[in-house]
Amino acid sequence: MDIAALVEDPIIQKIVTHPDDDTATWRDDLQRFLSQEIRLTRRSAGESAITAIQRLLIFLGYSTSASGAFSIDGDFGRGTNRGIAQFQYEHQLSSLCSRATLCYPCQWNTAKKQITQIPEATLTESTLIALLNTAKARCKENLIMTGELDSALFHLNALHRRRFLTCREILECYGPSAQAASKALENDEGITVRAEWILAIIRQETAGIIRPRFEQHYLSRLNRKHPDLPLAELRMQSMSLGLGQIMGTNYQAVGAHNATELFTAPVDTQAAFVCRFLKSRDTQTKKHEPTSEDFRTVARYYNGPQYAAHHYHEQLSRWFREFRVLMSPATL
Repeated sequence: MDIAALVEDPIIQKIVTHPDDDTATWRDDLQRFLSQEIRLTRRSAGESAITAIQRLLIFLGYSTSASGAFSIDGDFGRGTNRGIAQFQYEHQLSSLCSRATLCYPCQWNTAKKQITQIPEATLTESTLIALLNTAKARCKENLIMTGELDSALFHLNALHRRRFLTCREILECYGPSAQAASKALENDEGITVRAEWILAIIRQETAGIIRPRFEQHYLSRLNRKHPDLPLAELRMQSMSLGLGQIMGTNYQAVGAHNATELFTAPVDTQAAFVCRFLKSRDTQTKKHEPTSEDFRTVARYYNGPQYAAHHYHEQLSRWFREFRVLMSPATL
């Protein structure tokens, strides 16, 4: 399918353009691009086109920010450059970047600065066609965020506008999934993770809007350990994914087949992933009235040893109590 037909596809139009935006500007940028009036690189103009490309990259699971965030800002910065370079490498579209270059040596605190080691990529017409065809194919196979198009678009559009959910909205969207996950774990393994804990983690980690985060230092380390594994899988293992921002390397711990499943699983399954990740802390998560120390224990487990510096335990406590009130019989 040629590029003209691809961009007229109704699904593609929903992916590349926010429903509140006028598509005319994006179409104008596209025509300028195809007529070679503009080249989409780090130094190019064409904000609407770059925004569309960022939406497309995020839809397919590529970070667009040098920090590793999934952001839509119309700036062909270092992060969007990396996303394009990763896609081109994984689909054999360019010889500009080697695997070693994409997995440059770095630590967590040097990755953003050293991203300049990745050469500047050009979004060619063949790359754009490959991006669009990949998006269409993934939609047919349900290999997209949350595994369902309308749901994926909901999260993409909310991320575009930075429209996150309140506790009440999270309860409405994910409450039944959290309660079902809690009940299933108790029935299957006799372990109690109360739904309030699942929802509190979702509120703290994503505010109900899926926004993965790519960690370059994880990819660099994993590539050294597993040089024969596909880069695409290692890239997914190097992200925090899903409603609970579970690190891709933990996919086996939550019962997923691979890291990609943490991205493509339906929301019901994503709530179950959070539940399973918490089950080793069931001493705390079974309590109706957790103590301050309980919140610290879970915060350290979920957020790491620096949890207190982020006030993670305090936020977790706040969200837990908010959901407990919202879920009380008098409130429902």
